Amino acid sequence: MTKLALIALVAAACTRGEHREARAKYNEGLTLLQAGNYDEAEKALLEARSNAGVDPELRYRAAYDLGMAYAAHADKVKKDKDGDLAKALELEQQSVSWFSDAVKLRKDGDAEANLATVRARAQAIADELRRAEGKLEARLDKAIADQRKILEGARGAWVQIKEAGGADPLAQQGALTQLADQERGIVAEVGTIGDIADDEIDSIGKKPEDKRSPEEQSRVAQLKNLDIYIIEARTRIAEARRKLQDLAAEDAVARSNAALVSLKRAREQLLQPIDVLRQVDDEQRGLYNETSAVNAVKTGQLGSASEPPQLIPSWMEPPALADEQGGLRDRVEEVRSRVAPAIEHADDPNLKPEQKKALATYKEALPFVTEASADMDKARTALSAGKLGDAKDAELDAFVALGEAIERFADLKQTIDLTSDTQKRLVQLLSPEGEKVPDRAATAKDALTANLRRIARIKDLLAEQLAQVSEQEKQLDAAGSGSGAPQQQAEAQKQQVAQAKALFAQAETLRGEAEKAIGELDAAVKANKDPLTPAKAADAKLDELRRLFFNVVEHLQDLIRRQGETRDQTSAAQAEDEIARAPKLPDLDAHETEHGQLAKAIADKLAEMADAAGKQPQQQPSAPSAKNLADATAEVRLAQGDMTDAKGQLDKAVSTKNQSFSLEPSIKSQGKAIEHLENALRLLQPPKQQKQDQNDKDQQKQDQKQQQQQQQQQQQQGGAGQRARDMDAQRQKDKQQHEAAGDAVDKDW
Repeated sequence: MTKLALIALVAAACTRGEHREARAKYNEGLTLLQAGNYDEAEKALLEARSNAGVDPELRYRAAYDLGMAYAAHADKVKKDKDGDLAKALELEQQSVSWFSDAVKLRKDGDAEANLATVRARAQAIADELRRAEGKLEARLDKAIADQRKILEGARGAWVQIKEAGGADPLAQQGALTQLADQERGIVAEVGTIGDIADDEIDSIGKKPEDKRSPEEQSRVAQLKNLDIYIIEARTRIAEARRKLQDLAAEDAVARSNAALVSLKRAREQLLQPIDVLRQVDDEQRGLYNETSAVNAVKTGQLGSASEPPQLIPSWMEPPALADEQGGLRDRVEEVRSRVAPAIEHADDPNLKPEQKKALATYKEALPFVTEASADMDKARTALSAGKLGDAKDAELDAFVALGEAIERFADLKQTIDLTSDTQKRLVQLLSPEGEKVPDRAATAKDALTANLRRIARIKDLLAEQLAQVSEQEKQLDAAGSGSGAPQQQAEAQKQQVAQAKALFAQAETLRGEAEKAIGELDAAVKANKDPLTPAKAADAKLDELRRLFFNVVEHLQDLIRRQGETRDQTSAAQAEDEIARAPKLPDLDAHETEHGQLAKAIADKLAEMADAAGKQPQQQPSAPSAKNLADATAEVRLAQGDMTDAKGQLDKAVSTKNQSFSLEPSIKSQGKAIEHLENALRLLQPPKQQKQDQNDKDQQKQDQKQQQQQQQQQQQQGGAGQRARDMDAQRQKDKQQHEAAGDAVDKDW
């Protein structure tokens, strides 16, 4: 677009006239445009256009060059390292608007040609955005949500049939048949997801292995594992559909659940290793509780001699638990298979600093991932042999190894999150309500030990970040002072560095205060004094520290995923008997508590952002408005209320320990919470397209008609991206011929 921008400088033939302030502002805008200072150029040219009055030449030239400025700006945004396509599209559409204005003022060949070019470019960016919306992660999330609804519908029909005692087997025919029809659409979508993954594997596979980046090596491993689960999911969905058509509700529930598990495992392949391991860690804890419960029944620790022995359901017998443990180990092995190949590139001298840091983290974490896998294999073997005591010991060893691996994968923000979450768990354990948690004392001791270690690690990570900022400051100082736009940019960078240093200094102060409170907690526990007061003090300081680095969108996405997992587990527990349900309820209750605490933190941060946005003009068009932030805050608070309702019902279930106690209200509240969180996420995501200027609508229709004719002629040449490149190449060719003919005219005012 830089060559295209030269047209504005060499073709600005303007009538000589009296010197006016608007013309001076126009010339200033051209100078800024030539220097690549697009924001200031746009402001100056817009001011010139607004103050042009009855000067037709100035009105045309200012509109034309505003089109050039916005087009060049869009090109720059798109080429940036973290190119914001939504922002680029908005700028490109501004360019379309101003070129349309120029064409209305004068039927000029250059303006008409540039209008066609920027329209094609805007279409190409819009196409790219739409492709991004269809990426694997988003499509898998949608498939999981759809399959979850199928499972819930099948469970509901099954419950209705059970309650009727099977008196009318056709009573749920309509519901089951409708679910079968819906499964048809899901299986087709899952097939498309598999095709997309295969295409990406083939694309990377065309490169020799020694030419692939560490990211590509890891991506191939991810996609190959994903493909396995996608194939399995399609099989299970097809089976579920047949069972639904046959009105076999119970079998349909089993197949639908298996399909959902496979889809979630496929989605898991695209998560970061730390996210996978944290989920495995949660499920490993649940398995440990189940193993403990079964061991207590088999060793006679539950009940009395006068009572009949409790029956253990088949899915909680040691062989079934062994299968569950094997599945968890497989997921850890998948993480290992992704991490190990990437580490082979750790000594590559061409790696970027951030790549080297990531691979160093992988290298440090890998031994603990391997150790956790080995411990899980020992637990699986012990369970298969019915040695529940040995299995419990191995499961505890796996916890320790998983915790070590998770901490090595965690960056600064994630380590703060882990510490804050653990501290909240500690407060819960030390509170009166923590008395109902199995192995309360041992769990609290492990959590405290982990946080003592983590708070020291946070200090090292903060120091590392501060060192990087200080090095950047030295480089800026060494670059010296200059003038003009580069100097303005340097000053802005220095200001950012100063803000970062202040942030890390504030973070270290809060970290030190949290460390002091955690130390007081440790001393109180050892002296058998009140531990709750220092535990809450540490929690408050960690909350403050967490808010400094809080990313609401990332946390919302994580909370939606985690609440979905908890809802699935609650739904599964609803269908189980007392023995199977009892060991799961405390963890479900604890997870719902954690979700509510995170929802509160998100809502508080959003409210803070809404207040700040309301006090100053919106700086970036792609940023959420004050109204959207306020609306998102309200949605998250509604979700928090639903989580409180879900937890209240789970609290009652833990207290009653009665299989007949319904968890259905909790499941519904969890579903409502997810809906509100998804609404909040949509409000925070930037719009993909902006409306055209209302004044250009009539002209736009005419230009679109002409553009459609051009597109039909060029259809064989490829999509919008290719058309844009072809048209731009032609414009550059015409421009070179125009300059060679000696037609360039200098600006004269």
